[in-house]
Amino acid sequence: MEIRPGAADSLAESSAATEVSAQSQSPAPATPGLAPPAAARIVYTLGRAASVAIYVIGPDGRQHVFRGARQSAAGTYTLDWGGVVNEPLLRAVPGGQETLQSWVLPQGSYRWAVEATDSAGQKARAEGPITIDASGPPIEVQHFTVVPHDFSPKQDGLRDNRVSVTYYLSRPASQVEVYLRSLEDAQTGSTGQKYPVSVAPTDFDPKPGDPGYHGMSWDGGVDMGAVPPPDGDYVIYAEAQDALGNRAMVTSTLSIHEGGRPLADIVGGDLHWQNQENRVLPVGLGQSLCFTATVANIGPVPIRTSGPWPGQLYELSQNSNTLAASQGQTAWYQQAGVWRLGVNYDNTGLDYPFRWAIGRPQDLEKRVIDGRPQYYLMPGHQGQVTGCVRFDTAPPVSTRLFWGGLIQEYVAVVADQVDPLNVVFRSSR
Repeated sequence: MEIRPGAADSLAESSAATEVSAQSQSPAPATPGLAPPAAARIVYTLGRAASVAIYVIGPDGRQHVFRGARQSAAGTYTLDWGGVVNEPLLRAVPGGQETLQSWVLPQGSYRWAVEATDSAGQKARAEGPITIDASGPPIEVQHFTVVPHDFSPKQDGLRDNRVSVTYYLSRPASQVEVYLRSLEDAQTGSTGQKYPVSVAPTDFDPKPGDPGYHGMSWDGGVDMGAVPPPDGDYVIYAEAQDALGNRAMVTSTLSIHEGGRPLADIVGGDLHWQNQENRVLPVGLGQSLCFTATVANIGPVPIRTSGPWPGQLYELSQNSNTLAASQGQTAWYQQAGVWRLGVNYDNTGLDYPFRWAIGRPQDLEKRVIDGRPQYYLMPGHQGQVTGCVRFDTAPPVSTRLFWGGLIQEYVAVVADQVDPLNVVFRSSR
């Protein structure tokens, strides 16, 4: 069919569009996965505004949508097509199912068709031949796994703080993206807010587009100081596109609760050192340095802590790990993500050797996780901390200052050198 240009109120396609040779319309031969095929060019002209849809018709008469109906103004339009159709296709792959969002038609002879409908309902159509000279198997995203499905990115060191995302790419990908959308947006088809799942690359992991297995350990961005997605239910997507234009998508589910960056502070920056005068405390052998402090959870998520409990007495020759060993308290050893209040001093050689839980048991919420008790200072709550260090031996020569600090173990010293005190050691009472 050929509709020649007419008066200004006519709906037409230029004759040039229907007379383009098959060679210029056909994608050039391509090696699948190495380079995209050359695009075919379709040119058409509208004499007036119309809704335009473009199709590709296969040898079997099946009509594939290249571009759905779209309102267009009068004028001449040029479109390039590389053999890709945007027709979601669900198919089985090793380890699950994937949806081909867009895919390259098999090689063969086709026809393209442009259909236009104006506001009065008048229609016009033009067709032309097109050949796909090269194609290839679409990329597959196989064995897509998300563990756990219940995710709590609050940096407390327990296993639900991170989610492991793994998948296998069957072919090289020109683009890979992993992201979240809320379950509601996924169910309603709304684009909504998109939350990228991004992690720092590792030396042992292949490049994002390389074929083979890929793994991501995601903490919601908390370790990098970012705010994780809001609590709720999500669909997690992995999308990969190859050089030919095949785009595959796989999905799973993920629920986030108690997500956020933990924050705490020593109230007033005060350890309330006992018996000090003008920030000086004389001590002798056998005497103790004692304090009382209050820790506040000023963040949006519970903060995990562990003993030794407030009131614990340390000898100067001890530290939190040797105390744990002597008392047989494995929960008192340093633990990733645990918050403790510590005391440090000049020339100690250790980073905050004396540590206490950031609240008494009655200040905290007890939870049993994986069969073990865990203790949390809840958002908006405060914990009282008391402790003493007894001088069973003389401190190193030139030791002068003692101070407090707030530690998130294996993460950071959150508050350092808080309320320093000049301690004068006397060799005799």
